Parts: sequence; C-alpha cells; structure tokens
Amino acid sequence: MHFLKPCLLLLLLFPKPVFAQYEHLLHKTYAQKVTGIHAMYRDLSNIGDSVQQVKKTEEIKRFARRNKDRALELNVDFFLIFFSTFQQHQPRDVSLRKLKRQLESAMEEDIDFLKARSLRALAEFYWNLEGNYELAFEQYLLLDKELVAIKPEEYPEMARDLMQIGKAYYFFQDYKLAGEYFKRAVVLPETPFTTMVINDARNTLGLCYQQLNSLDSSDYYFKEVLKTTFPEAAVWKRIATGNLGTNMYLRQDYDRAIPLLEKDFYGSVAVNDYGCAAGASILLADIFRDKGELKQSAAFIRYAKENIAKAEQPERLRLLYPVMSKWYVATGDTERSRQYMDSSMTALNRFNARFSALKVLRAQQRVDRQNQELQVAGYTLERQQKIAERNLLVLLVLILCIVIVLTYFIQKKRQLTNDLKLQAATQELKIAALDLDRFTESIREKNNLIEQLESRNPEAEKTGIFRELRESTILTEDDWIAFQRLFDQAYPGFIQRARQTYPDLTTSELRYFALSRIAISAKEIAAMLGVSPNTIQVMRHRIRKKLGFADNQVMEVEINRI
Repeated sequence: MHFLKPCLLLLLLFPKPVFAQYEHLLHKTYAQKVTGIHAMYRDLSNIGDSVQQVKKTEEIKRFARRNKDRALELNVDFFLIFFSTFQQHQPRDVSLRKLKRQLESAMEEDIDFLKARSLRALAEFYWNLEGNYELAFEQYLLLDKELVAIKPEEYPEMARDLMQIGKAYYFFQDYKLAGEYFKRAVVLPETPFTTMVINDARNTLGLCYQQLNSLDSSDYYFKEVLKTTFPEAAVWKRIATGNLGTNMYLRQDYDRAIPLLEKDFYGSVAVNDYGCAAGASILLADIFRDKGELKQSAAFIRYAKENIAKAEQPERLRLLYPVMSKWYVATGDTERSRQYMDSSMTALNRFNARFSALKVLRAQQRVDRQNQELQVAGYTLERQQKIAERNLLVLLVLILCIVIVLTYFIQKKRQLTNDLKLQAATQELKIAALDLDRFTESIREKNNLIEQLESRNPEAEKTGIFRELRESTILTEDDWIAFQRLFDQAYPGFIQRARQTYPDLTTSELRYFALSRIAISAKEIAAMLGVSPNTIQVMRHRIRKKLGFADNQVMEVEINRI
C-alpha cells in the first residue's frame, strides 16, 4: 500500500501519454471529433521546437496505426503538410508536391472530409503563395463538387469551405455568384464550431446585396448578424451596424444613418480597426457636409485621413477625395475643389487599373494554362510518332494501321491548336470589353463630378474649360453631346455656323472641325475619337478635297474664321 502511493503521485506529475490524450479521437466520424482534431492542431502548432513537433506527430501516428485508425493518421499528415507550407514557408515546389500527394492519398482512400480539406489547402497555396488565381479557382470548383456529395452534418467545415469559395468570387467583384455560396453557408446548421464563419457569411452576403443595390435584402442579413449571441459577437455586431448605416446613407436617410455609423466609427477606433473607422468617417463627413454642418464634416475628413494612413489602405482615397471636393465647393474654394476632383479621378483610375490588371492576370493565367496543356499534348504526340516510325521499320505489315494512328493524332493536334486560338481570341475580346467598360466608367464619373460643380457654382466651371475640352473623350453619341455642351461655352455658335457654312459635312467631319478649333494635334484628336492617327489624316484629306481647300493650312485658317 505504501509502494502504490508514490507511483500514483508520479503518474499525476507527468503528462498523459499520447494514447490517453487522444484516444477520444479514435474511430470517430469527423463531425464527432472535429473540435478535438483542431485542439490537437493547436497543441502541435504551439510546440516551438520543430524537432519536438515532428517527434510528437510521429507518436500520434504510431498510436493511430496501433489502433488501426487510418483517418487519424492522415489527419496528422495533413497538419504537417499544412503547417510546413503556410507557417514554416518551406520551398514552394516541395509544398506543392506534398499537397498534391496528400490529395491523391485522400482520393485513393476515398475519405470525404480529407478530400475537401486537401482541395481547400491546395487552392490556398495557389491563391496566397503562388498568386495563380486560375489554378486556385480550378481547385475551388473541384471542392464545390465534393461539397455537393457530402452531407453537412458529416462535415462541419462545409460552411468555411463555401465561405472561402464565395470570397474568391467576391474578390473579383462577381457579387451575384459569390452570394450563391454565402447563401449555401448561412442555411447550414449553426453550432459553436461554425457560428463564427456563418456570421461572416451573413455579413458578406449583406455586402453582396449592397453592391447589387438590393438594400432591403442587405438589411435583412446585417440584422441577422445583430441577433447572434456567441462570445465574439460584439465585433460582428459593430461591423454589421456600420454596414446598416451605409445602407441608410445610400438611401439618403441621414438621421438613421448617423447614429449607426458613429457607433461603428467609435467602436472601431476603440479596438484599432482603422479600416472600418476610415470607411465610417468618410460617410459621416459627406452626411454632415450635405446637412451644412461643415465644421463637423471637416473633423470626420481629418479622421478619415488619419485612419486611412494607419490602416495603410490608400485605395480608400478614391472615396474620400470626392467628399473633400464637395466640401470645398460648400466653402466657396472652387480651386481646391477642382484639385480634389482631379485627385479623385486619379485615385479612381489607379484603383480601376489595379483591379483590371488582376482580371487580365487571371485571363493570362487561363491562356497559359491552356498553352501548357497543349504543350503536354504536343510532347505526347511527338513521342508517339517516334514509336510509330520505329514500328514502321520493324513491322511493315502494320504500315496502314500506323498511318491511321498518325493521321488521327495530327488532326487532334490541329483541332487543339484551333480551339486554343479561338479561346485566345475570345479572351482578347473579353479583355477589350473590360478596358472599354473601365474607360466608360471613368468618363461617367468625371461627368458626374463636373455636373455637381456646375450645379453649385456655374461661374467657377469656366476656369478650366479649355483644359477639360482637351481632356475629353468622344467615343459615343452621349460623349459627343457632353463635349458639344462644353465646347459651346468656349466657342459659342461655332458648330451651328460650321453647319450653315458647310452643310455637306458629315457628323464625324463636323466633330473634326470642332476638335481642330481647339488647336490640338492629329494624334490627340485620334486619341479623343478612339481611332488611329492614320484615320485622322485620311479624314483631313477627304474634307479638304470635299470642300475645295488648297491645302491643310488653308483649311485650318478657314476653320478658325468660322
């Protein structure tokens, strides 16, 4: 009896062996042991010594093998691969090889939860470490197919996976498709393990509806976040409150927007969430400016500048500068207002250019992927052709069969090449359409700002009218009407006199007359009309012949006389 007491004391003093610490994970479904698995991952991550960490994982794997629990063993393998890839930053080629091998093992052994987690990890690798969005989306599409085949109650991480796919589409501003994934996430069973992700999905779904201007639906999901009671709910409630305030701002319901945005602003400042603080202060500055409370507006403009700098988010300046431009209009400082209007256009164009570059990068990655597949197919074809040639020398009897095989593969290669060219051409059209949309949006934003200035101080508009004429872009009939309105202020009656003097002028020739009157080069005219300089030279020659001018100089003199 006296001998047993010291032994019991020793057992209490020393840590539990592996088999006691993790035996509750044995032969359980993933849903039953998910919290335990993640607790095991935390324990392993907290081991600072990598040698001790590997030793610990090997102990757990031996324990799993002794108990014939293959799923637990693979879970430990998954941790090692994930941790070394994203925490220890091992060489990327090594990480990629291990991630692919992990996925292959999960597929071969048909372990649903491990297939899904391996696909998600591979997508994260391509997205975060490689910056290859196209390959990441390929993994996300495969992950989506796996999720459709899994029952939610059997895979608690489904909400997280759906959320991650949705955020990938949200990143590329495909709000409608992103929203479909968030909708699938928010209807899943909510447990302490999933509640954080589901509330994130509710909030981001509200943002999708906000971007799509479906504000009532957006309100609904933000209010759903406000109903939650989990421990970290305070953060999400503050964020959702600010988003509800944004909806009220968009409705111009300022009296309801102010308290919501102020709660978000002061709450964000308290926890050093500078990005949210900047977003709320920009809207509050615009509201108080519109209400005529310029001093209060100026204070929030200052807060916005400070928090944008602290958050290191200069892209928010594209939202702040228009507010500052309107503020200076309200104070009568039209010169500063125009400067900030120009700054806002620069910031907006920079933001749009960066986003367009991401889309172009993804499109190029898609083309590169197709080229790579074609090269592999071409290499395979070349190898098969060499084998066929050798067989021809050895087995003359099979000449006819080999010719048929070669013909088939050659036709296959041609078909692949034609398909690739068609896809590349289609992609070029998409990229061109994207650039045109961005260009058109820039024009629209600029016209809106000009109209705001005109409505508040018509006389101030004339200050930079000639510069604005030179910076105009005439691509559509609407652009021509806008340009003509501005041109008539600088050269009253010119267009009407030109029509009367030269009634045979076409619309495009009349536009050339107007652009020539403001004394800009043929290259600049081409840029404004969206055509080549050669086209402008041909048009100038045609007009001169049509109206009987001796040379270009005479024509320019006549234009200036109109």
